[in-house]
Amino acid sequence: MTEQYDVVIVGGGLVGMSLAISLEASDLSVLLIEAKPPALIEQSWDERHFALGKASIERLQLIHAWPDSLAGTPIREVHVSRAGEFGRVLLRASDMGMQAFGATVPARQLVAALEQRLAQCDRMQRWRPTKLLHSTVTGSHVDLRVERESGEHSVRCKLVVAADGSESAIRTACNIPLQRVDYQQTAIVCAAETEKPHLGRAFERFTDDGPVALLPLNLNRCGVVCTLSEAAAGPALALGDVDFARLLQARFGHRLGRVVRVGRRQPWPLRLVLSERVVDQRVVLIGNAAQTIHPIGAQGFNLGLRDASTLAACLRQCSDPGADELLQRYAEEREADRNHTIAMSAGMLRLSAGSGPLLHGLRGIGMALIDRVPLLSRMLAQSAMGYRTSPI
Repeated sequence: MTEQYDVVIVGGGLVGMSLAISLEASDLSVLLIEAKPPALIEQSWDERHFALGKASIERLQLIHAWPDSLAGTPIREVHVSRAGEFGRVLLRASDMGMQAFGATVPARQLVAALEQRLAQCDRMQRWRPTKLLHSTVTGSHVDLRVERESGEHSVRCKLVVAADGSESAIRTACNIPLQRVDYQQTAIVCAAETEKPHLGRAFERFTDDGPVALLPLNLNRCGVVCTLSEAAAGPALALGDVDFARLLQARFGHRLGRVVRVGRRQPWPLRLVLSERVVDQRVVLIGNAAQTIHPIGAQGFNLGLRDASTLAACLRQCSDPGADELLQRYAEEREADRNHTIAMSAGMLRLSAGSGPLLHGLRGIGMALIDRVPLLSRMLAQSAMGYRTSPI
């Protein structure tokens, strides 16, 4: 027996869950399939902390996936600098008539909030654990063969949404070309407590060895993203708490005083994976399946959430969710934002990594200009918050 759905979302991560929730109020029949069983997801260890832009928070509030318990820690200032160089950028939300640019949320809490909201969706079907075995696209539908605990099942749908991550099986099946760049870097993520209060400030510190970000959490705690070369990451992960705190202190500096203690560390290899196109016949890619970018600037999940929000808006009240014209409209609507965010991330990475007296001077002048020219500061803040048009 073949089960019929309008939309099948492959991948139950943050972006896939966000899309499923967004489609709950539509007339579409939706199936969300996930490879991991619930117990494994609950036991998973994730030390990441997401810097959510104001626009992302508003999108989560709109789909009722931002409960009161998920207040987050407001980001009231953003401080950008480079070790050993003059000039810095300091953005203050208060200077732009706002209380905060966004908020920092631990990954575990964000997953829990989305899981809680998803459990309230009674129209959508959710299968987990479910392994995708095969997919075949025809002119009017997609046939999927999946394996559940009860055995193999056949599913037919009008649209498949690939939200299955950087190594997307759906994208591979469609033979969509990729651009891949291995940065040969690893981001070590953890939480740290500092001697001085962060006062709602988020820091991005560029160094010759890679960027270091500290994001405000409750009390004097910060979420840390410390980028190291692949060769240096292994020895750094083997350090004890005291020695890793010294390493972080040397990389970040003393703007928040002494690093008092650090939590357990988790490595995330860094690479760029860009799909040449985000749509195929009755298939659309969102989130990391469409683009996996460097964490510099903290735009990865924010970009994926905008993918999900835009796709949900395109799919609501449509007669055929997999129609070519609908998918092309989605791709066109996402093109400018996607290209801008990818270019901004790559540009920041190139600019921060270069060395030499001329580049040092140009970087310092550039930061000073952004810091002192209100229009440039507002443009940077608008982009970081995730707005297409300026709210300020």
